[in-house]
Amino acid sequence: MNLPKSLINVCLAMAATCVSFGAGAQSASYSLNATDVSAFGSGSFGSVTLTQNASDVLVSVSLRSDLNFVQTGSHSIFSFNLGGASSVADVGGISFANGLNNAFGVAVGTSNSPFSTFTYEINCVNDCTRGGSGGGYVDPLNFTVRNALVSEFAQLSSGNGTAAYFAADVVNLSGTTGAIGATVAAVPEPETYALMLAGLGLMGLTARRRKLAA
Repeated sequence: MNLPKSLINVCLAMAATCVSFGAGAQSASYSLNATDVSAFGSGSFGSVTLTQNASDVLVSVSLRSDLNFVQTGSHSIFSFNLGGASSVADVGGISFANGLNNAFGVAVGTSNSPFSTFTYEINCVNDCTRGGSGGGYVDPLNFTVRNALVSEFAQLSSGNGTAAYFAADVVNLSGTTGAIGATVAAVPEPETYALMLAGLGLMGLTARRRKLAA
């Protein structure tokens, strides 16, 4: 049975849309897999999940159960890379699970040793007693970046140190502090794979119908 040309065109459009959504990585997850602190043991130490929400990206950072966020020495609570048109003013809604009333800010260009220089960092700027010896900030860390795409986070830090996509300053239950980082590319979320497979399936079906029609 031959498909009408109009239906074939619709199928092609749907396939292209599905593949486009998949290629655009509507959501992605990075593993915080690296550290030079032996007391932390082996990773994974947590994850960074990025979700596209219209023109914004929702960022959620979860840690292993024995770790909390801190801000010690020259380290930052959290560091990340971002291209595109976003700026410091586009980062907002910073929150932690323990509901602290601290004020958190975003700055440009920082290293989180042993990792190299990132585009942005998140730090506490007011009433920061829990960020050092006070037990830390409880995950997840959530924030929003306006005018951004998930794909724009896929940049490695540069300069001296280990290249990473993200890094965080953390403390374990014994009080040992240090940085952890994500050095491996993102793993697409299941819905991204589903969209890509749906698009490829529609394209395959349409190609087969065209071949039979010929």
